[in-house]
Amino acid sequence: MSKRKKSKNVVEEPVETTYDKLVFEKLSSDDDYYLTALADQMIAGFPLILNFEPLEIDQANKVIAFFSGVVYAIKGEIVHIQEKVFLFANKDVYKDGSIEGFLKEIVE
Repeated sequence: MSKRKKSKNVVEEPVETTYDKLVFEKLSSDDDYYLTALADQMIAGFPLILNFEPLEIDQANKVIAFFSGVVYAIKGEIVHIQEKVFLFANKDVYKDGSIEGFLKEIVE
C-alpha cells in the first residue's frame, strides 16, 4: 500500500460568522405573520436588528413585547442600539465574537 500525501493547495471554505447572519429590518407593520417569520429567523440563529421608526407607539410596544417573549423563551438577549433600534438574538449571539466588534462600532 502506498501512502498519499495531502495536497498543500487545499482551499479552505470561508467560515460564516454570526455577523454574516445579521438580518436588518426596518419594520413595516405589526402583522402577526410578518413578526413570526422574523422570530423564526432569530430562532434559527439569525440575529435581528430591528428599526421601529416607521411604527406607531402601540405597534412598537406590541412588537417589543412579542420579541421580548421570544428572546426570553430561547434564553436570548436584547441590546438597545439606538433610540428606536434594537438587536434581538438567541443565546449564541456572542459565540464567535463577531457581533461584539460590530456593536462596539455602532453603539459607541
